[in-house]
Amino acid sequence: MVEICKDHTGKMEGIQSISTSVLLNPNCQERQKIKGTICSKCYAENMAQMYSGLSARLARNTKTLTTKILSNEELPDVSDQKIFRLESFGDINNKIQLQNYINLAKKNSGTRFTLWTKMYKLAYEFFSEHEVPENFTLIISSLMINKKTDISRFKELGKFRKGQLKVFTVYDLSYVKEHWEEMDLNCGSRFCFGCRLCYDLNEVEEINEILKSDQPAVDRFIKSKDPKFLEKLGEEIDDLWTL
Repeated sequence: MVEICKDHTGKMEGIQSISTSVLLNPNCQERQKIKGTICSKCYAENMAQMYSGLSARLARNTKTLTTKILSNEELPDVSDQKIFRLESFGDINNKIQLQNYINLAKKNSGTRFTLWTKMYKLAYEFFSEHEVPENFTLIISSLMINKKTDISRFKELGKFRKGQLKVFTVYDLSYVKEHWEEMDLNCGSRFCFGCRLCYDLNEVEEINEILKSDQPAVDRFIKSKDPKFLEKLGEEIDDLWTL
């Protein structure tokens, strides 16, 4: 049975998700050791270690989703949700898991699914051979802090419609201080359900967020430079909505 997280708090409040365990994903574990990666700041591992119930749920999902292709009856019905996140705590492990997520999207065609992944090669090979459901968005999550990942190879596949392929990058305070005037800090990282920039079909291809631990300091810095920045950010997001 696939277990759904329905009790997110903070910026994910109001959004349901399915995730697997970073503790059981060897790629996640290896990337945590690399200096300068967002994985080296992994909050998901801290959460899993802090909450045993969450850790057990994620471990069960890892086993369920990565070992066999689930039947349509085995996949959950989440058709009552407008948007749904895939991997809010972990990342995909193999093509079996990714196929299960694609089948989940097909089963719940009225729900918009968004998957974040740093498993670029795995995702590229999979979508080289498979079509992308209309209600599925792939977000390439940049591995390195302050460095956007190139998604041109995914574009060249010709499988993704407008709004279905995005890149998500995290920046720290030092980078913002040097580049804030040319940056588009379009992720407020405060309330995803209200923003939905990552979920809805829109013109935005690049999403930029501040490193969680640096957010208060970045807010103070930007307000000192542009007092109305956060107000303008909210107005820009409101204008984007769905195509």
